Amino acid sequence: MKKSMILAAAAALALAACAKVETITNNTPEAIGFSVYTGKAATKAVSGTDFSTVTTATLQASANGFGVFGYYTDAADYASSTKANFMYNQQVKYSGGKWSYNPVKYWPNEHGASAVSTDTDKLTFLAYAPFVANNAIATDKGVSITDKTGSAAADEGIIAMTANNVAGDATLTFKVPASSEEQIDLLYGVLGATYVDVEGNTIGTVGNPMENLTKQKTDGKINILFKHALAKIAIDIKEVVDAEDPTTTVSPVSDGTKVVVKSVKLKGTAIGSQGDLNLYTGAWGNLTTATEFTVAPLPAAISVDAAPTAYPSIAGVDEDGLDKTVDLMLIPGASSQITGVEIVYYVCTEDLQLDGGVSVVENKISKDFATALSIEKGKQYGLNLLLGITSIDLTATVEAWDVITPATDVDLPQNVD
Repeated sequence: MKKSMILAAAAALALAACAKVETITNNTPEAIGFSVYTGKAATKAVSGTDFSTVTTATLQASANGFGVFGYYTDAADYASSTKANFMYNQQVKYSGGKWSYNPVKYWPNEHGASAVSTDTDKLTFLAYAPFVANNAIATDKGVSITDKTGSAAADEGIIAMTANNVAGDATLTFKVPASSEEQIDLLYGVLGATYVDVEGNTIGTVGNPMENLTKQKTDGKINILFKHALAKIAIDIKEVVDAEDPTTTVSPVSDGTKVVVKSVKLKGTAIGSQGDLNLYTGAWGNLTTATEFTVAPLPAAISVDAAPTAYPSIAGVDEDGLDKTVDLMLIPGASSQITGVEIVYYVCTEDLQLDGGVSVVENKISKDFATALSIEKGKQYGLNLLLGITSIDLTATVEAWDVITPATDVDLPQNVD
């Protein structure tokens, strides 16, 4: 009995000594990171000037950053019937040399080399900039939709977005600000570089949506290229004094004279002022269009609301001349065109001998283009408004005497000695 027990114990020890312990190690959770840059908009400028636009640097410097919608579809491909169940309008900001957000989200882990799943989780991301908070969650986020000057009124810019309980591609409702000082360069994101997952598979196509992405390696990032959703019209308003050729150097207006602008109006067909931007397709829908768009107000440095009744004291405008570029963003529709422009401006001259001390002459000029501008998103167009001013020159002559010939003789009485 003792012998059998000893043999059994020895056998157990032998089995334990040669047994292999299998350790199953799944990949540790990897945070999802973003890398961002902006594309250069194509330029269609009459003057050949490359007008400014949002760049990677300005986006990084922005306090708002960009927003992301994330969709988890398990093993299925993304479909427009999915709601944003992974990220909803997540704000991503640049700080400390990287893009960060809170709460941090991690890649689904049904993907790896040492522990293989029969499933492959997929994520799809839609992005836009600049970020604004949905009013429905403003209390939680501590921010709300505002315009660029900080006004709480959300009546321009991004005024609405898809709710977090609604399935479908995320869309933004955007209204073009009328003021030249409130313009917004609205951007939407696409895949910006070749995407490779943890197993070395290439997913998606650069320039297309960031869809059906699977887990990356630990040093991987989702590279977002932000594209311009609007068409940009850069209007250069310049006075040209006593010259036909605007490229020559001309003298500014005389001392005591200022040129100020009341209004600028674009004319055309299907000029978009409000619409819905689909962040998956980059297409506009539900457009509100018109045949003209008035830029009002213009920058305070060059404009007045009405004809001045006194010599205008406008900061930034003096006898050195008027030369100002006004940027305007428009929503491009399928048939959007700019066919002409109208400008109303005043030439004001201080003259203390006049009642009121100023002469004010209104000029209302309009012109139809020989070729209409068909506007497209991501393109910049330049309009040069050259305000020709011709000074009034005075010359004087004295009228000559009108001599009557022949002379008339008048006989007077002669003196007699």
